[in-house]
Amino acid sequence: MIIRSLAALVGAVMLMGAAPQPADPVLQAVIANARVAAPASMSFERSTRASAQRKGEAAQPTTRTDRWDGKAFTLLSVNGKPPTPKEAEDFKKAASSRPVPGYYRLADILKAGAVRQADAQGRTVYRIAALPKGSINVGKDVSANVTGEFLVDTSGPRPYVSRARFVLAKPVSFFMVARIDSLDIVNDYRLGPDGRPHLARVTQAMSGAQFGNEGSTRSETSYTMLR
Repeated sequence: MIIRSLAALVGAVMLMGAAPQPADPVLQAVIANARVAAPASMSFERSTRASAQRKGEAAQPTTRTDRWDGKAFTLLSVNGKPPTPKEAEDFKKAASSRPVPGYYRLADILKAGAVRQADAQGRTVYRIAALPKGSINVGKDVSANVTGEFLVDTSGPRPYVSRARFVLAKPVSFFMVARIDSLDIVNDYRLGPDGRPHLARVTQAMSGAQFGNEGSTRSETSYTMLR
């Protein structure tokens, strides 16, 4: 009788432990708000300044401006000049293979096990130990090796992520010829005139080696919303 009672008690405790955790209202609101910002509902221009540097050599800076019209990207200029036909075609091919950047992408990322915490200032922060597949691609999908931290602005009627930071947790090797030693990406988001959050600025720094040659890249991209 005692054994049966203990078994029943253990079973009850196990069931209690398996009970689903209550939904986080702030996280659910952020995800819902991100879902409505679909690529087809927006258009923007972005300007990117990038530099690549091999060890012992001077950096090679380039600038590029392009536009998303809700359907496709168009390359507008390269280093302040109209793009050549080849530059435009290469850009079009590369852009078609990548997801359109935007606030909407946070919906799928944050639903993948985001844990709520607070930073030193008491602000709401969500952290993810390993991003879901397809989140970060730098020639190879390294999402599983990247951590995410998302700062949430709760001062308005609807909470939104004001900054997201993605950091490579450990070096990654791929294709037997390349290695990424560090990767740090910071996305800043702002509220537009319509009250919807949008991607405003992205900075990315990466270092590693390819075919034995060490080097680094850095880029800064600013977004101007058109609608």
